[in-house]
Amino acid sequence: MLRLIFKTTRLDFVDDSLERCPFADTGSERFLYSVWHDSVIPPLFGARGHQSVALISQHRDADTIKAMLKAARMGVIRGSTSRGGASAIKKLLTEAEGNHIVITPDGPRGPHHKMKAGIVFLASHSGRPVVPTAFTASRYWELKGSWTNILIPKPFSTVYYMIGHPIHIPENLSREELKYYTELVQEKMDDLERKSKLVQTEKVSLADESTPLKKAA
Repeated sequence: MLRLIFKTTRLDFVDDSLERCPFADTGSERFLYSVWHDSVIPPLFGARGHQSVALISQHRDADTIKAMLKAARMGVIRGSTSRGGASAIKKLLTEAEGNHIVITPDGPRGPHHKMKAGIVFLASHSGRPVVPTAFTASRYWELKGSWTNILIPKPFSTVYYMIGHPIHIPENLSREELKYYTELVQEKMDDLERKSKLVQTEKVSLADESTPLKKAA
């Protein structure tokens, strides 16, 4: 079903989002893409030579997402951004070598759209910038989960991409700095989420206005 949907959707990259999306030509630079748990499927609708892998938790709630990612032929790594120390981070980066890493910072069990520090911790230790994102669609289903739903665009819908600018995280963060940058990424994610709602409403309204009215009976 997902593969069929991939072939019917139209992609709308808001502003200059195309320049920083996971399948853009970013040269040698590799990013950590921050994607809310409920929005992890829409990025796959641009699956044209992915240069990215998704980091998902070992929790059983992530099994559905793992299956969807594999259906879209995207690499999957099961693990954590904040457990296991330096050796775990080194292993993760080795597995993801040459690829961007997509992380759901509110997983695996929420709260919904609440940033955890793991992605900032990984950025600090890897030297990779964090790229905030937001995704939505003109029409979609919501697959119910235990603590959040998963958005799946419907066939022939438009998928809207909003990719923010990279946030560079310093090395060797103190506890206070880790908190500061986590809140900063949260703020940028919230800004894009608000923008995605406005974009969706505006685009859908324009589409509705362009539809000819039926004559009264």
